[in-house]
Amino acid sequence: MSLIPSLQLFIVTSALNPNMGVLSREDRLQQTIEGLVSLRKKCPDAIVILADGSPEPVEREKYDSMSGLVDLIADFSGDKDIAQFAAVGRKSEAENVLMLKMMMLLKQAPELKRLMHSVRRVYKFSARTILHDEFDTAEHDHFGKYVFKKRIPTWLAGDAAETFTDLLITRLFSFCPSLIDDYSIVCRRNIGVVQDAGVDTEHAHFFNIEPDRLVELDKIHCQGVMASTGATEFY
Repeated sequence: MSLIPSLQLFIVTSALNPNMGVLSREDRLQQTIEGLVSLRKKCPDAIVILADGSPEPVEREKYDSMSGLVDLIADFSGDKDIAQFAAVGRKSEAENVLMLKMMMLLKQAPELKRLMHSVRRVYKFSARTILHDEFDTAEHDHFGKYVFKKRIPTWLAGDAAETFTDLLITRLFSFCPSLIDDYSIVCRRNIGVVQDAGVDTEHAHFFNIEPDRLVELDKIHCQGVMASTGATEFY
């Protein structure tokens, strides 16, 4: 165990067997592999955990095809708490439940508890994301802070826009390990806000993260395919 934490930990969130979106399951698997290859190329020494929250169980052969690219697979596919949202297209709630379960795993699983003593930064990395050459973990190295792409003004209208003024891109962001408990609270609050106000997880993240704990970057140097449309967006 290092006395000075130095490891970068990437939680790669996926839904390899969804029941919504325009992408086939075969395309999702291939794009997930391509994203992992991109991650390994830019951060060869990172710890990579694949966390899948599919509403239906994922076949072992799919995980096997990625075994050389990840250090650990956290298989939440078919998990009843996630599936109750994912199965009816409630993607925002499902994502937050998945991340909440991952925070619990980091704190409770003995091998991960030991690992966390050496972790300098935790990243949430959506599967099917490709890192650009300009991506640099040094930009995320802020103790006690969350790091996101710079906020985007809301597209909501009316009263909702007065409360939820901005949103944060959640495809790729990071936080200091000292914030694991805080992020668990954020995830719980996000679920409530999404259900009560009908906004998405990106609006909920901006609403629930304390401003003095937020660092914003002009670019996060990645691109990703939108499952709902198949379009590629650059960040």
